[in-house]
Amino acid sequence: RWLREAELKHGRVCMVAAVGFAAQQFVTFPGFTPTPNANEAIYSAEPAGWAALLFLAGFIESSSYGGKITMLDMFEGKRDPGNFEFGSGFLKGKSDKEVYDMKLKELNNGRLAMMAIGGMIHHNFVVQGPLFPLIPEGWTTPAAWVTPDGEPIQSFMSGFVNGTSGLISNNTFGTA
Repeated sequence: RWLREAELKHGRVCMVAAVGFAAQQFVTFPGFTPTPNANEAIYSAEPAGWAALLFLAGFIESSSYGGKITMLDMFEGKRDPGNFEFGSGFLKGKSDKEVYDMKLKELNNGRLAMMAIGGMIHHNFVVQGPLFPLIPEGWTTPAAWVTPDGEPIQSFMSGFVNGTSGLISNNTFGTA
């Protein structure tokens, strides 16, 4: 029950996050600096804006369970996983099969949204720019990944395999 609750909650959050990630390029909350790349938006927010968002998220999280947020006590009262009585009026008058189908659609759409938000975040990392246009003007290839020393990963790994990376010496394992 707890795992299904977590899957539903993460799916719902990711459905909202996917919409917000795409809309962030065009819409900005008051008090926040407009940033085309949603991955960089976190760095452009003022501390007061972050405090307001964190307080709101914490309030919603703590009030949705009535203060019971551990695996041991969150289902007291025989509550179904994911059922907060929010929007359940849309299911009234529907057959059990229709309710089951709606719940299955929500679960599957949540799973898709979890993959979608991950893909959107990685897209922005690869193109080092905003989500739209999908292929930015003048973009050729992903930037080379580098080690903290600024060395490209490919040469670092070949040096590691050849024993010339400086991490291990050629005599580390010795000879028999």
